[in-house]
Amino acid sequence: MIYSVWNQGQGVFEYYEDGVPQTQLNVEKPSHIAERTLGATVEQAAWPLPPAARLTGHGPVPVGRIAARKSGVALAGLTDDLSLVKIGMLAGAAYIAVKTLGPRRRRTSR
Repeated sequence: MIYSVWNQGQGVFEYYEDGVPQTQLNVEKPSHIAERTLGATVEQAAWPLPPAARLTGHGPVPVGRIAARKSGVALAGLTDDLSLVKIGMLAGAAYIAVKTLGPRRRRTSR
């Protein structure tokens, strides 16, 4: 099977081959594709590149299946970073809530 992976840096498709022959013309939808397809990123819609695939060339147009180096999940490598961002936002919101809604300090006159 031949897979094409877009290389943004060079502006070409890289062709990979895994040595497995394609047995069907119409294959089922990959399991990683969600029901919602509008607005899908390349990583969400493309086939995952098999680990055994080897680079065989490159060119201006895709050949075979469009694949992505990542798993089929968008932002797969950023999930930990997003969790940290969420925690930071919650901590910031809690700080603001305490400062604005908490007990007010009275100024004492001397």
